[in-house]
Amino acid sequence: MNIGEKIYNLRKKKNLSQEDLASILNVSRQTISKWETGESNPDIDKIVPLCNFFEISTDEFLKGRDIVYEKKLDKEKKKNKALTFSLCLIIFGVMIILVMLLEDLDVSESIIGSIIMFGLILIGVLLIYYFMSKESEKKEDKQGKVMNKIIFLGTIIIYFLVSFIWNSWAYSWIIFIIGVLVMQIAKLVRMLGSDKHEK
Repeated sequence: MNIGEKIYNLRKKKNLSQEDLASILNVSRQTISKWETGESNPDIDKIVPLCNFFEISTDEFLKGRDIVYEKKLDKEKKKNKALTFSLCLIIFGVMIILVMLLEDLDVSESIIGSIIMFGLILIGVLLIYYFMSKESEKKEDKQGKVMNKIIFLGTIIIYFLVSFIWNSWAYSWIIFIIGVLVMQIAKLVRMLGSDKHEK
């Protein structure tokens, strides 16, 4: 958004005519018209009064950035990140507690394995959703690589944990298949997300 469009939008938000704004800034109506159409820009001595009147910073006015919105967006991103990783930790904790309790009750290994798989799938879905909600394509590429590494590393750790703790080497290889599936789903979601942005 250029300066002219910014002035026009700010003026309309205040329900002012060009004459009203001109009298407030001690300029002619034609000057306001030229600013809004981009024929000329406000003089330096008019920028501060403009910003003061519309209650915005000069940075926001000149660069077209909405600082309040950006701060709100940053806060929302941090909140989403904290919520996502907190939920992942809670799911992981509940999964471990359930597995330990069920092991004490002599529940079959297939049920325990199913609980582990379900927990991992939930965590995977949460992480995929979080990383897919990011905006820029370059960041998405980096995040995709990071996410794949996290999923792969997590798969290996879980494989060894399940295999050693429950001595279940016979079926724990399935964890690798699930890990690969989660990576492919993540890749597909990234592709669909980038198609959406292009439209």
